[in-house]
Amino acid sequence: MAINRERMKFTKLLNVYTLFFLGIMVAILPSCKKDDVNSGLEDPRIFKPGRLSIQTTRTSAKITWQAPLLSAGQQLTYTTEFSPDSTFASKEFAKETDTTGVTVTDADLAVRTKYYVRIKANAFGDQPESKWLVSSGFSISGEQLFLPLRDLELKENSVVLRWTVNPELTAISLTPKAGNTTSIPISAQELISGVKTVTGILADTTYTAELFSAKKSRGYLTFKTPPVSIYTTVLNPGDDLASAISAAANNAIIGLNPGVYNTSNSGFTLLQKTVTLKSTSGNPSDTRVNFKEFTLKGTGAGINISGIEFDGKAAASLYFINLGGASSDAELVTFTQVTMENCIIHDVATSLMRADRGTAGGDYKMNQIVIRNTLIYDVAASSNYLFLHLNELEFKVLNVTKSTFNNIGRGMLTCSTVLTSTPPVITFDYCTLNNFGANNMNVLISAGANPVKFNMTNSIIANVPRPSGTVNDLAVGATAAESFTVFSNNNTFNFNNAAGVPLKFPATNITQIGNQSVNLNWTATTTNFTLPQGSVLRTVSSAGTAIGDPRWSY
Repeated sequence: MAINRERMKFTKLLNVYTLFFLGIMVAILPSCKKDDVNSGLEDPRIFKPGRLSIQTTRTSAKITWQAPLLSAGQQLTYTTEFSPDSTFASKEFAKETDTTGVTVTDADLAVRTKYYVRIKANAFGDQPESKWLVSSGFSISGEQLFLPLRDLELKENSVVLRWTVNPELTAISLTPKAGNTTSIPISAQELISGVKTVTGILADTTYTAELFSAKKSRGYLTFKTPPVSIYTTVLNPGDDLASAISAAANNAIIGLNPGVYNTSNSGFTLLQKTVTLKSTSGNPSDTRVNFKEFTLKGTGAGINISGIEFDGKAAASLYFINLGGASSDAELVTFTQVTMENCIIHDVATSLMRADRGTAGGDYKMNQIVIRNTLIYDVAASSNYLFLHLNELEFKVLNVTKSTFNNIGRGMLTCSTVLTSTPPVITFDYCTLNNFGANNMNVLISAGANPVKFNMTNSIIANVPRPSGTVNDLAVGATAAESFTVFSNNNTFNFNNAAGVPLKFPATNITQIGNQSVNLNWTATTTNFTLPQGSVLRTVSSAGTAIGDPRWSY
């Protein structure tokens, strides 16, 4: 019994010491772990780089990262690996650095190719290498020596390619969609002029063109050739254009051979049909129509014009396009569309397009209005109407691109009658606008409570208001809660109210970035809007190219 008591006493004492020892270990171990972390940097997770950032330009990518935790004072080096594969099953190349960043260029990376980069801290002393830090995909677009295409130089079976002159250029590759690439040499004369005419290409086909110095890409363009024009009828100067339009069936395409077409004081009426007028040459400089007015009447009416100069002076034109009902202007009418491309339009007294003859807003409807690569001047120069007077037209899209507007009245656009449809999308992109604004109007758009999505981008706007005119302090008048304005990558100068104070924009629901205020010294009488060589405005578009109508950047 005594032995058993001693054994029980020993067991209790052993348990007490065991518990005491375990308590000490529990207390010591966390502090030991903390001390190990602080002194040795032996945990690879702490040694891993962080906060990776990639900034790209056309020709380079700068990759930076945060140094590993607690690495201050350590002479660390890093390995960066690049791959077009996010799993890095294959690696194109690697770079080592003793800084927290590397820069790679188009000499390292293929342009327009998605890459991934991963970074690790290399082993240092008794510290093992870190785990990889992997980026998301990125790419560089490459140098751009190609100049924008001129629409009139893109034809069914040919295209004129232009570029910034560079003596190192050697060839152009041309690739049709789902086709084989053709290499086209650049002659010595073409190298000097910076112009190459490519013939024998396919109509209605998407191509990519790439400019090379040896194997290095120096420019890249994508374009689509127009489809072959199948004319319903082809006219010559002296033919009766008004009668041809009146007799034309719906969706007829009337071709005009080069020359001058005089229509005296008669207008053109398109009654419940859509007609296309197109020059056979594609060049508005050799095909002119002296007109009075195009009147679109009734549901189904619309017009497409292409490659023609329209001169309203001889007939004292009041409107270029006028909308109405088939038998009464009070009718409910659904028009098709209005398209103006590659044209020259001038000398119209009242408005380029009038759509306010209905009884109420929305009585007139239209799918889209397109103005592209068109020069328009002396329209509504002293009128109380706006250039585009669309107060009672419910339209879905107004798309205006690569066009010039000079001396065009008291404001660009009014569409202020409240409509019930989805807000229309209104876009002015790569346009040049000069000398307009009067009668205290919102010079860019007067939408009132009508909700609109208004985008003015990559454009130059100058000399507002016109001489002796007054304009509203707000350039954009759009008060509906659903309205939104984008005004970005534009240049404005002499863009003021009557007191000389720069015009304002809505305080809310607006994006404004990349805007400039370079004075180009244009006046109300300027007609040549060519950008000076070396001007910053040749590089500040959203694509890194010239802003304004591209015709003035060559």
